[in-house]
Amino acid sequence: MTRRAIIVTLVWLLPLAAVTAFVAWRLRPESKTLTWAYVNALIARKFPQVRQISGDELRRWLANPHHAQPLLLDVRTIAEYAVSHLEHARLVHASEPVAKALAGVSHQTLIVTYCSVGYRSSEYAQRLMQDGYSNVYDLKESIFGWANRGWPVYRHGQVVHHVHPYDAYWGSLLQRRLWAFKPAH
Repeated sequence: MTRRAIIVTLVWLLPLAAVTAFVAWRLRPESKTLTWAYVNALIARKFPQVRQISGDELRRWLANPHHAQPLLLDVRTIAEYAVSHLEHARLVHASEPVAKALAGVSHQTLIVTYCSVGYRSSEYAQRLMQDGYSNVYDLKESIFGWANRGWPVYRHGQVVHHVHPYDAYWGSLLQRRLWAFKPAH
């Protein structure tokens, strides 16, 4: 084969190989896709002693004036909380010692923790239980699941329609129309 024939062959084959590789990459199985089934199973496996409460059950508790109202603990960052949170939720810093974060709160208080998807809040719920709090639940699917169902989230006492997505990977569990990295003005 002549040098010219080799060059002509490469000129035709390299783009074809690149297109083929790109198409194969685009059609690959989405093994890295995050699903609620995976996240819920991960949380159940990692924190088996933490009781999970569904959003439906929490809504019933909150709507029932005869039910003890839970202390809602938002276990996200200040930036996430600033975008929106559950009504009357209290921001706690996961790195802060429980005794300091909940100073003056009875160990029998009904507590519900939440974060973006439930991992950080389940971890915090476990710490609460280890510190002697006996009536602790974690909100299954946390604020992402809550907001995805169209239930209200708040900022400064007003209903808003955005939630901080944490990042693109975890945010894939939050409806894209709800994404906001900063509070809307």
